[in-house]
Amino acid sequence: MGSGMNEQGQIDKGKALKWLEGDERMFVRIKAIFMKNVPPQVEQLKECLALGDTGSTERLAHTIMGSSAMLGASVMSSEAGNIELSAIEGDMNAARLHFAKFVGEYEKVMEELFVEGGHDAYSGSR
Repeated sequence: MGSGMNEQGQIDKGKALKWLEGDERMFVRIKAIFMKNVPPQVEQLKECLALGDTGSTERLAHTIMGSSAMLGASVMSSEAGNIELSAIEGDMNAARLHFAKFVGEYEKVMEELFVEGGHDAYSGSR
């Protein structure tokens, strides 16, 4: 049973393209937007967790969950969802534990994007 994942296995391009109705150009744009927007969101999420800000933690985790799902990074999306649910429940200790797992997945996804050359997708903005 094939998963549609590439060799590293973090991003399921086939799943993303299914959501995008096969639009490869849109997938490239989504990768560029992800690489531009998600890293600062992850830093903000880390700060919100440190401050115990449940509302902002919930909002940021939800945003990151959606962004990673659109990219086809299902495990990362799931981990962000766990953070969101913990924040909704007001359990910031659990949210912090989930964040530790999330960071590992996030780093794998970002590494995969850079290996693929996805960082060149928005290099024209220099």
